Amino acid sequence: MTTFYFVRHGKTELNLSLRFQGGAIDSPLLPIGVEQAIQAGRNLCDLSFDAAYVSTQKRAMDTANYILKENNFLDGLTVHYQDSLREIRFGKREGAEIDHTDEQTNYLRQRPDLYDPKAFGGETIDALVQRSTETIEKISKEYPDGKVLIVAHGVLLITLINSLTGKEKSRWREGGPLANTSISILEKEQNTEYYTIKSFNDISYQTQNEEA
Repeated sequence: MTTFYFVRHGKTELNLSLRFQGGAIDSPLLPIGVEQAIQAGRNLCDLSFDAAYVSTQKRAMDTANYILKENNFLDGLTVHYQDSLREIRFGKREGAEIDHTDEQTNYLRQRPDLYDPKAFGGETIDALVQRSTETIEKISKEYPDGKVLIVAHGVLLITLINSLTGKEKSRWREGGPLANTSISILEKEQNTEYYTIKSFNDISYQTQNEEA
């Protein structure tokens, strides 16, 4: 059985200013984002991971570094950086202020089956889920009895998790958005099609308020 620990990156400047932060843009972790990552690391410090896979975007890589610095079992741990775990691309909307009255924005959040980013050159939900799922399936085969840390992004993780558990496309954003540095634990037996959620969007370990 493979056990995945999915963690969203810490809070960033663009998260705070409510702007699109997709796969083609980055912004630094806020001090609260660093603290969230450290606290997540302390929460996971006694887990011996067989591998860690991290998005190649700086906010995810920095979050992973803070998490792993707290871990008690780093000897021999290999960290892999994966372009396939980058956030969904928003095209011309990267860095733009989020318009909550926009139809496509609402589809992205509530009806991903209707989301069509063609007009602004964005990535489709299907492409996002396909590339991330292929990566997770490959890892699962490589570590059939392993514990694997995944550090990535909000839209990618919520759509991936819902897809892996067998939900229909219209429900791929269900339960979102994921909180910054939230931990979701999924398991998969090698002979089963879908994953089982053991913990979802957990931030119970956080001791510092996001508004701090």
